[in-house]
Amino acid sequence: MDILPQLLVNALIAGSIYALASSGLSLTYGLLRILNFAHGHIMMLGAYVFYWARIEQELGLAGSALITLGFISVFGLFAMWGFVLPFSKYSFFLAFVTTLALSIMLESIVSMQFGVNVKSLTTGFDIESIEFHGVYITPIQILIISSAVLILGAMAFVIHCTSIGRRLRAVAEFQPGAEGLGLSSKRLYYTSFVAGCLLASYAGILVGYETNLQPLMGNTYTIKAFAAMVLGGLGNIWGTVLGSYVLGLVENLSIGLDFGGYSLPAGYKDAFAFVIILCVLLFRPQGLFGTANRRA
Repeated sequence: MDILPQLLVNALIAGSIYALASSGLSLTYGLLRILNFAHGHIMMLGAYVFYWARIEQELGLAGSALITLGFISVFGLFAMWGFVLPFSKYSFFLAFVTTLALSIMLESIVSMQFGVNVKSLTTGFDIESIEFHGVYITPIQILIISSAVLILGAMAFVIHCTSIGRRLRAVAEFQPGAEGLGLSSKRLYYTSFVAGCLLASYAGILVGYETNLQPLMGNTYTIKAFAAMVLGGLGNIWGTVLGSYVLGLVENLSIGLDFGGYSLPAGYKDAFAFVIILCVLLFRPQGLFGTANRRA
């Protein structure tokens, strides 16, 4: 149990990354009622765009961030226009297939452009850990936790305390009625989708600083974002955020603690996302923080 405080800190770090990634996915699902299977790959794309600007072009942090912001915003508009809206009006499953195709395309393009070898945003400088009562944490990890709290807090303020947030909630609750009051649902769809892409891209950049980047990372983080959303409740943004931290806690405790002298190998860590999806869908389909829908 001596390692428990360190495991809790690690869970907080992982949960913060998952929360940033999955909250954008939950925002998109809550409004559009589509499952964007390319969400993790958009996260990967944003990280690689930042890597190209910061490492290969040797631009400053501000310049790299602006380039990534502009590129992902334009790409989000393009993906929404070309891969989501034309198909989502016909079938929920059809939009899922088109975003799956988009994820494969993004993975192939990034692999051809940057190669399949692991890359890191910390190339060229050392990061020293800070010790606090036996718990080690790096400045990057402090940034991950603090920025997640600030960004999610800002998103909560926008959704619950601003006019655009009220419009988003109105369209998500009852689209025909909202449009009858003069709201443009298509404009709000684009806004929420691009916002979700930007949140995912920032999470990808944090992953690049915390660990490393590789083209296959999109699959892993898509599944983990889905797991957090299923755990918290489909379309429930704040349930998804809580589900993200629960997922991070389960992952780290499962591989860090001994169970009768036996511990799970670290390679089993990613499997818990699948286990959580299966268990929640089997025993509580509405999620831990969702409510069951009434049926006639």
